[in-house]
Amino acid sequence: MTLTPAKLTTYVLGGACGLFLLIALLQTLGIGAGYSLREPPPVETLDTQLQQPLISVETELPSYGEFAEVEQRPLFSADRRPQAIVVPTETKPIDTAPPAPLSATLAGIVLTPTTQVALVRDNSTQQVNRIRVGMPLPGEMAGWRLKELAPRHAVFDGGSQGEAELKLDPADAPMAPPPPPAAPATPGNPPVQPEPGKDNNPNQQQANDAAAREAEVRRIIEERRRQMREEAERMNRDKK
Repeated sequence: MTLTPAKLTTYVLGGACGLFLLIALLQTLGIGAGYSLREPPPVETLDTQLQQPLISVETELPSYGEFAEVEQRPLFSADRRPQAIVVPTETKPIDTAPPAPLSATLAGIVLTPTTQVALVRDNSTQQVNRIRVGMPLPGEMAGWRLKELAPRHAVFDGGSQGEAELKLDPADAPMAPPPPPAAPATPGNPPVQPEPGKDNNPNQQQANDAAAREAEVRRIIEERRRQMREEAERMNRDKK
């Protein structure tokens, strides 16, 4: 006879049903009817000492003198010797030094619809820097920021030191080229001498000054670009 899993399951379930049927038959015959759970004893029979209220006991701490040895030989010290208590000293706030005085010269101004640049020369290093509106000066004068730019002056904001105005230095602008020579006088007509202290053509003089100043600004910008290119090439050589 081959025992398959299905037959084995049937036998197990049949045996369990037979066991339950036997237990039910024994209970019907009254087996185990004389047993019941034990009832708790009445409250009157409990120990009277357990029914007494709790008594609060007041404890008194020993005097401070009894802890003298603990103070002289501290438990949490490696050498069991008292350590000196270091009281931290009050640290004074560090005073923020004001920015360095503005020691610079306004060498040029570039004003276009899209660009506002001031050419500022550091009096200590004689280096010309291009500063846009809102940018700070480099180096020790970093506390000064270009606030306003006009055709003839620039305003710098130094925070606690207030504001400082730099005017365009006329010495930085090249002199205007000399006027062209006068035409030779024709025979019979003496040459007309210009009046002393009076320019023959003021508009031409102003145009020459503006052109010369623009050429000077371009020269300074090109010089600065050349310095930046040389610094970049030197840094590349150092990296290699």
